[in-house]
Amino acid sequence: MKISNIIKQTIGKKLKNLNFEYEHLNNTWIFTRIVNGFKETIQIDKSNWSENAIRIMFMTEAVWVYSFYFIDGTKMEKFHYYEDEQSLREIFINLGKIIDQYALKWFEENVPKGTLPPANFLDEEWLEKLQTFVEINNLNFKDENSLITIEILLSAEPTEDTLLLASYFLGELFIHTLDGEWDYDQNYGPYIKNVGGINNFNRKPYKIINNFTSNPQYESIVRSYQAIAGTVKSLQGK
Repeated sequence: MKISNIIKQTIGKKLKNLNFEYEHLNNTWIFTRIVNGFKETIQIDKSNWSENAIRIMFMTEAVWVYSFYFIDGTKMEKFHYYEDEQSLREIFINLGKIIDQYALKWFEENVPKGTLPPANFLDEEWLEKLQTFVEINNLNFKDENSLITIEILLSAEPTEDTLLLASYFLGELFIHTLDGEWDYDQNYGPYIKNVGGINNFNRKPYKIINNFTSNPQYESIVRSYQAIAGTVKSLQGK
């Protein structure tokens, strides 16, 4: 059963007509397009742990949701399970309906706004602040469990300095655990480019941190990191 062929046969033409570009890397299938200068992405991942399971994500440069958000309203990560080729086809046929009925409107409603951090936290003065922040809170650039501490800090004291320092720390965690490097975008500020050594796989730590502080009941910095780490692992074929 060739998942790539089924994807092309069921939703490939639809997404091509909607100006999405197609890319396939190992067990990940990515459709992206640029609308008014902003990237919109539909990503399909095959589970590394379950033989017959796939995850579908919809992403803008500001937020992302899983496909089940449009099915039953859940914001948690959930997988679609299939038994054979026909049931897999049905998942993608239903995905086409989700795109038509919900996802395209969701993309329109989630155009990034006000995403530029109020300061470039890559300046030298922020490096000293980061070192103090790490020492005081006993954080570790190589331990994702430090993100639990970050979530606690942001829940207790979501000041702008804490948001920026948490963003700086998260970016360094990406670099130390997954690989990547800092870069700066005039529209969005500091970001990590080539996460996992994967060309053009970029993430903006400030957005992840800001999403959590805006909605801590449903967002999770830890889960966001784990999802990105899982994507890197899948793209690298590990």
